[in-house]
Amino acid sequence: MNQELWDKILAFDLDDPHGEYGFSTRLAMENFWTQEFTNQAIIEYKKFMYLAATSDFIVSPSKIIDNVWHQHLIFTQSYQDFCDLLGKQVQHIPSTRNKEEFEKFRLAKERTAKFYERDFGKQPDNYWTYSDMFESLHLEKAKYKLRAFIIFGILAFICLTVPAYFLLRPFYIHIDNPDFLKGFIVITVFAITALEFYNRAMVKNIVASFDKNSFIYNLQPLELVYLKTQKISDVIHGTVSELVENGAIKINADNSIEIDKTKQPIGISQKQVACTLGGLKETFPPNLPWYRSLFLRPQKSQLGGTFYPDLLKELVVKPIFLSIPNSMDAFLKYFNKSKKFHSLFYVNFAILALLLLLAFTRIVTGTLRDKPLALIVYFTFALAIFIIFYLIQLTLLVSTTTIPNLYKDKILPARQIENNWQWSYFLLGSAVLATAFVPLVKDIEKNNDSGGSCGSSCGGCGGD
Repeated sequence: MNQELWDKILAFDLDDPHGEYGFSTRLAMENFWTQEFTNQAIIEYKKFMYLAATSDFIVSPSKIIDNVWHQHLIFTQSYQDFCDLLGKQVQHIPSTRNKEEFEKFRLAKERTAKFYERDFGKQPDNYWTYSDMFESLHLEKAKYKLRAFIIFGILAFICLTVPAYFLLRPFYIHIDNPDFLKGFIVITVFAITALEFYNRAMVKNIVASFDKNSFIYNLQPLELVYLKTQKISDVIHGTVSELVENGAIKINADNSIEIDKTKQPIGISQKQVACTLGGLKETFPPNLPWYRSLFLRPQKSQLGGTFYPDLLKELVVKPIFLSIPNSMDAFLKYFNKSKKFHSLFYVNFAILALLLLLAFTRIVTGTLRDKPLALIVYFTFALAIFIIFYLIQLTLLVSTTTIPNLYKDKILPARQIENNWQWSYFLLGSAVLATAFVPLVKDIEKNNDSGGSCGSSCGGCGGD
């Protein structure tokens, strides 16, 4: 192995020149990749290009490596500089899919694997075998969309109301309303409790079936924060608070904030915050609800700083932060489209619909017998609303509960994270925010609860 050449290739910065939508950020956004998966895909691409530069034969990339290569070709100056470093102009030859070419690329793929193993060890399946990041989850896609099943289920519910009435009427006429309602509440609580335990166990088993080398086991703390809370604002709060904690951002007496140019931000996210904060020249009065600032002209802070709501409004549309909900939401959609999740959803829908059918049939029976129905009607309406929200929460279970618990209970205990602020933020939430920064966050959350905007990942402010 040419170690000198490899060291130069490894040190080559594909993000140079740096910008808000640089190479790695764009690669992650367009492919719905996580931060760690993107970084490793770039390293695997560099290994591939090393083989291309040091081999006399054609090397064959995987689908994922090819995605990185295609992107690098778009950054023409960077690609040319990279080829100059390689000492070879590596041409991208698209496949025409004819029979002769298929055999040529098959042999190239075998040779690539052989020489890769010689220089770097065994090719990791995540980047060389699977065609996309999500394939390592081993989730077969469901045949039908969940929306189609829900529509079918509602129609089935309507059709079953008549036979349910004739089947249950002989029993219902012998049960008084107070006794029925008490018994039905007990049955409902029992059924929902059992479903909750069943759902958590089943989703946990599904996650356990994921490839242990998949991206799920290499998520960053702020990606997990977003999974748990489903709010991009919480991701930004964590990033800004860490800068406050490190002294890179200082909070003035009027609650405005400003960057300390003597402190060096660490990482692309912190640099984005520092760059954005340094570029905000005008801000709004500190006592003005920030959602109203959308309709007013900005005013200067008396101490020359920027108010946090203005900074947050700017940051929620920055690609480096949007890439987190971009990849995490893509994972959630992929999971919810799987055959395994659909089976779980069907069980929940059927049991909850059966409960609703029992209550609805009671209402029909009582109406035809001219019985008082106020309590059962109220309960049935409340149950219907609860079922809707419960099923929505079921689609978020893997994100908000299962994977965060996996990290808390199994993954993180085996890692050294004691001095890592971001991991503490994931585990403890707002409890670890910088003391001076907490009031700023609470003010924003208070305004959001009273009708403000942009507190979470909402479409109105550019969130996902």
